[in-house]
Amino acid sequence: MSDAGTITCEGRSGSLGYETIDAKTYASWNVDYLKYDNCHDNGTKPEVRYPPMRDALNATGRPIFFSMCGMFNMHLLR
Repeated sequence: MSDAGTITCEGRSGSLGYETIDAKTYASWNVDYLKYDNCHDNGTKPEVRYPPMRDALNATGRPIFFSMCGMFNMHLLR
């Protein structure tokens, strides 16, 4: 599990700004599934935060299921 922000929901380091490094690490660990949360995002829009990790994961050449937290879509339910 990681996060599109600077800190995960659990208070650990997030991936914002470190997507390439983190994606390469996950691939080296043979990760198959990445749950990507949406905490501590510093107000950065999801459209800006999520594509860098998507692209970094794809660049590793390893098929990793990218599960993005959908909390940013809650406004659509109103």
